[in-house]
Amino acid sequence: MSSSTNIQMSNFPAGFASGFSVRGIPLLQTQVGNVFWVGNSPVTTSVPPGVMIGSDSAGTTATATPGKGTFHRPFASLSHALTMCSNGTGDIIFVKPNHREVVNGAGTTTAGLNSSGTVLTFNTNGVAIVGLGTGENRPRIQFSTATTANIPLQVAGMSIQNFIFECNFAAVASAFTAVTFSFTASIAAGSIPGTGIMTVTAATTGTAYPGMSLASATSGFAAGTFIVSQLTGTTGGVGTYLVSVSQTVASGTIVGGTRDFDIEYCEFRDLSSSLNLLTVFTDAGAANTCDGFRFVGNRIKSLGTTAATTALKATANHDRWTITDNYGNWAVLNNTAAMLAAGANSLTQFEFSRNYINRPNTTTTSGLAISTSGTAWTGQCNDNRIWSLASTQIWINTGTKLAFNQNFCPITGAADANGLINPAAA
Repeated sequence: MSSSTNIQMSNFPAGFASGFSVRGIPLLQTQVGNVFWVGNSPVTTSVPPGVMIGSDSAGTTATATPGKGTFHRPFASLSHALTMCSNGTGDIIFVKPNHREVVNGAGTTTAGLNSSGTVLTFNTNGVAIVGLGTGENRPRIQFSTATTANIPLQVAGMSIQNFIFECNFAAVASAFTAVTFSFTASIAAGSIPGTGIMTVTAATTGTAYPGMSLASATSGFAAGTFIVSQLTGTTGGVGTYLVSVSQTVASGTIVGGTRDFDIEYCEFRDLSSSLNLLTVFTDAGAANTCDGFRFVGNRIKSLGTTAATTALKATANHDRWTITDNYGNWAVLNNTAAMLAAGANSLTQFEFSRNYINRPNTTTTSGLAISTSGTAWTGQCNDNRIWSLASTQIWINTGTKLAFNQNFCPITGAADANGLINPAAA
């Protein structure tokens, strides 16, 4: 074959909904949603000659062609890519190495040149955001400008992987904050087969967003129901909504939530002891609205010394929280839990495994890793390693009713000493 022959990769952006075969070998369709690309780095964004970075615009500058969300013509911001996704269809956003955005308020962002994105909220059900690159080349989101700098979580089923999050402002309250609503509503079968119509007659608290998961104590309510779109009425309030499951539900309280949020293999960094993030994720404060939360394989470099720094906060009862395979170093903050603060609440079907936590506190009267006074927990804590210098070690408050296996923490604080099984073996 001539060296000048131009071999191009075959590209099928619409996929193969019914599958396909090559030379008689069937290849499975592993993902049915759309795939979008984001990248605003002039270093790693691969685009046609003369074009430097991705774009959200129609390409009015010398360095911006129309952004198409493709590999060669990516969008410039996450917020713009999310506007192109659809609720519940399994869309994926790939973010190229060295992409950078600055979150500078509650749901506001600066994403750099050629970006139309000014609002960054996680607002599309089921979207996976996947960062590419390793080490310092991973996509980066910085929290700056205000203590309220955060990314609101408004829908269910979203996930983010392989990002660096860094804090460049004093005592930023939370990287991600969940929202909820509570309405008086009923559901009837919709005109589109398989869907339902939710009629909201009174909005008690919060705002309804398309993509939110729904729950109700009313008999016959179908698990897994979410809002597809609003049809009529006040935006996010009284009116009618298309929902994902056909059912008949009498008028009663229906609650919206952001279930199954997933943070995986990300790194959270403070830039100094006074430029620090207090919390990674804060729930919405309503029971079971954040069920299914996962925090897996993350690394935390927490340097703040002036206010309570706890990675995760559960301010209501929830189900199916998974906190596994994380590693973190925190500064000394006595009587402050490093990983999870749950107050008087209890988490059911809870898993806390293979976490490595270093908080060199010198005294403690509450949990070093998990603090709670709840007594109705269910689940297991397995193979965790927690370390501090406190004279009496308590890594989780007693009375939770959780099961414990092979968790190690020093019984009395001492430098250069191994931990022991804690709570003690029966």
